[in-house]
Amino acid sequence: MKNGTENGYRECIPGIVLTLLIAAGCAPPTPPLVLPAETTVIRTPSPVTSVALAKTQPLMATLGQDHMLRVVSLPDGAEQQKFDLTGRTIDMFALAPTGAIVLVGDHTGRVTIWDTGTGTIRFKLTLPRYPGIAVFSRDGARLALAAQGDPVQIIDMASGRTTATLGAPAGGTLTLAFSRDGQRVVTGDGDTAIRIYDTTTGKLVAENHEFLMVPLSIEFMADGLSVVAGSGDKFLLIVDAATGKTLRKLDRTTQPVAALELSPDGASLFAGFLKSENMTEPDHAIVLDAHSLAQLADWLPPSMPAGFGWMSDGNLMVAISSPDALHLWRVR
Repeated sequence: MKNGTENGYRECIPGIVLTLLIAAGCAPPTPPLVLPAETTVIRTPSPVTSVALAKTQPLMATLGQDHMLRVVSLPDGAEQQKFDLTGRTIDMFALAPTGAIVLVGDHTGRVTIWDTGTGTIRFKLTLPRYPGIAVFSRDGARLALAAQGDPVQIIDMASGRTTATLGAPAGGTLTLAFSRDGQRVVTGDGDTAIRIYDTTTGKLVAENHEFLMVPLSIEFMADGLSVVAGSGDKFLLIVDAATGKTLRKLDRTTQPVAALELSPDGASLFAGFLKSENMTEPDHAIVLDAHSLAQLADWLPPSMPAGFGWMSDGNLMVAISSPDALHLWRVR
């Protein structure tokens, strides 16, 4: 297994920031790298294709090849709920960060949302075509949902009603994240732009057109004042959330960043890379210090992850599926 330096990740990601710090005579000490470790193995009745991890309680939801959606407690792997999805081709799968709500959307546009505690259906929606985006706010009170290519709707989870509709960029919205207070969303759109909206009114707050290729990943920083985004251009961009101005454009990376997620305490940023020449093979998962962007961890998974997420205990977990088990690795 190659390490990050050999593939250029460690040098490319924090390069600009560390250069500036060194020039100012205040470079931080290099933090020790953490070795990933397999911490949990959960036996499964069917191979798992997708995993979503709750952020505030030890819980996960899994999709299996047996067409079952399961809600499972951690670390014991005890099944809490099971939902039969036979006959549905699932295109979208999301678990609220609280773990209280789980969503699936299928190729006919049918969207079902369940309460994970009671196993009852919260409500159903029908989209004009298959879903392209489904993201819950941090507190689970809002859902950003859109059919592929359509404007994103902000849905109030208490009533099931649409409270705001965002703009209609060419190519639709490809990636989206809520601010921690739920008052803003940032979208990465098919016309390559990054846009920030007010979730109450749907009003466009700011936009950025730095990318030449479509954004693949996006995330708010903890204070809500800036966002970080990765695109097919193979670099990370830091954008002012109030003005849309580019604050930093980091050095080009070896591969595009396809996933970004900030830790619960806001101190660490996960970046998952996509092997563009063969998207069926895994690529590096790294963790950066959210302030200095110094690298804290670098791992090449043994196979394609089924899911990942920061847990309530502050650990970053990556799920790897085998024919009869789900393996949870602690990366940070």
